[in-house]
Amino acid sequence: MARNKSVATLFEKKAKLSAVDLVIESIKNILIQKKVMPGDLLPSEQALAEGLGVGRGSVREALKILDAFGIVEIIHGDGTYIATSANKKIFDPLIYSLIIANTDTNELVELREMVEIGVISAVIDRCSDDDIRALQAVHEEYEELGRRGETKLALLNACDLKFHRTLASLTNNHLIENMYNFVIDIFAPTINAAYGLDPHRKIMAAIANRDKAAAIKAEQEHIATWHHSQRAL
Repeated sequence: MARNKSVATLFEKKAKLSAVDLVIESIKNILIQKKVMPGDLLPSEQALAEGLGVGRGSVREALKILDAFGIVEIIHGDGTYIATSANKKIFDPLIYSLIIANTDTNELVELREMVEIGVISAVIDRCSDDDIRALQAVHEEYEELGRRGETKLALLNACDLKFHRTLASLTNNHLIENMYNFVIDIFAPTINAAYGLDPHRKIMAAIANRDKAAAIKAEQEHIATWHHSQRAL
């Protein structure tokens, strides 16, 4: 059952912030401190405005921003609740910031390598035999497309991405899973799975054998191939 919170027990005064930023920062802090939990009902706009010493319009604007990010859920006629599950909208501004910043390709390669090697290492450390069989089943879909000579890139790419998203889920860590899915979203438009089956085969074999060194080597080769293909464009 959702818990309503009094402003006095939630927030500490913050200085040198705009009114909107003050509200956002305050709500961020109470989430970090676990003073509110998913599903909790926040105080009313009026109560937040009075408790934080800001105008009601600033509170309303801040809540709209947090709603757009998927941090809170505004239910008209009811109130504003802390979101109950991670929402990919949270990562959308990060994607846009990368686009606007015109991030160097080498930096993106480093990001992908760091995250994917970490994910594969976590999977090898934690996955059960059933998990490996589940991943193998997804990989087999990719193999079947290769055996029948499938040339439709959309189908091949879908299999490639399904493999990576399955890897994310097998980390058994929601934070890692969400971050990896964010990285996948960045690179999804640039993949060409027509060249991805052999690298995936090596990665799958290494994970099945729980050979972390071989898996890391296969992943590095996979990323190097992808990087080369991007430089050739």
